[in-house]
Amino acid sequence: MIERLTQRLTRRRGGAAAAGAFDRRLLAPMMLGSVLNPVNSSIISVSLVPIGAAFGAPPSQTAWLVSALYLATAIGQPVVGRLIDLYGPRRLFLAGTTLTGIAGLIGLLAPNLGALIAARVVLGFGTCAGYPASMYLIRSEARRTGKDSPAGVLATLAIANQTVAILGPPLGGLLIGLGGWRSTFAVNLPLAAAGLLLGALRLPKASHEERAAAKEVRLDLAGMALFGAMLVSLLLFLMEPRADRWFLPVLMAVAAAGFAVRELRVAEPFIDLRVFGGNVPLLLTYARALLVSVVSYVFLYGYTQWLQDGRGLTASQAGLAQLPMFLTGIAVSTVTGRRAAVRGKLLVGAWGRSWAAPCCFCSSRTARYGC
Repeated sequence: MIERLTQRLTRRRGGAAAAGAFDRRLLAPMMLGSVLNPVNSSIISVSLVPIGAAFGAPPSQTAWLVSALYLATAIGQPVVGRLIDLYGPRRLFLAGTTLTGIAGLIGLLAPNLGALIAARVVLGFGTCAGYPASMYLIRSEARRTGKDSPAGVLATLAIANQTVAILGPPLGGLLIGLGGWRSTFAVNLPLAAAGLLLGALRLPKASHEERAAAKEVRLDLAGMALFGAMLVSLLLFLMEPRADRWFLPVLMAVAAAGFAVRELRVAEPFIDLRVFGGNVPLLLTYARALLVSVVSYVFLYGYTQWLQDGRGLTASQAGLAQLPMFLTGIAVSTVTGRRAAVRGKLLVGAWGRSWAAPCCFCSSRTARYGC
């Protein structure tokens, strides 16, 4: 389905790697690799309540299943992106899909919540390779052909990532209805197998020049450690914000200051903070993305658990209740993804959220003012 959609959008003819044309053999591994992280981010939303019931864990503990993946991704994706620039996409893509399969197996056999959290950490590191690999392939194909990559490729990547994330809850509900919550982890086994096969057959090997250049580059291990310490401290405090945990914000501030000093001084930083200096449009873009992500994921995880705990819906029913959102997301992404203008997309998103918030408020039986 992904390849058919991509071929329709790119409208290419002839051989897969014809001179001057984007190599269409790369599209399937690109799309599969890039959607592994968003689908695993959202599919867990309908599993939190059943997992908590199975292990007798409160929401404050099952929330680590969400946080573990994001923490691993936040640390792993910049690292993997850097390694892909050095060694090429093939080895990192194959290593990532292997970790994804291992995570699925751990989740399938996990005897307790701790093992599930470990599986989500491995899953975060495994799925963070797909998107950087896709970006690398787009750049390398542009250099090979001497042309910008087809707009259809970028549009398909955007559509795939946005719609697959929305597909997660209905898919998770379906899987739980068929095989229980463990099936939301087991689904990564066939996905990883497909990724390994496609990556091995279609992704290019690193050139001699890339291998030679990689030997001369050093990774900013200190920057990675400070970045990780900053995120872990922040996450630990937000999970249980109490006065007796005052040392966590202090530790976060110290790690953040050390990270900033380190990244501004080192020749090859883990994250180049210099690009933010005076770049107001970039700062606004990141701020907007942060706000949109907060709203989206608060709704995704909070609303799904409320449907199960507050309304008494099963995991399958809770996933099905979000199917209209999935269908709307596909339609909107398909239409707006083909347009370069940003303002219209922002207006559509803001308009949708302005209606969604009061509708969700009015749907609650415990709301002070009913509708």
